[in-house]
Amino acid sequence: MRRALADRARLVTVGQGGHSIHLANGNACGDRTVTEFLTAARRPERDAYCAD
Repeated sequence: MRRALADRARLVTVGQGGHSIHLANGNACGDRTVTEFLTAARRPERDAYCAD
């Protein structure tokens, strides 16, 4: 899916959990990145990896 969407999307990978991890597992990097997109429509400049 990431390749199909090319530069129109960003992939945020969180090193724990699965689907529906936003605000559920205490990953500050993942929570901050997703919340910024949902509240301000700002996406990261590039794909992001948020470790455990």
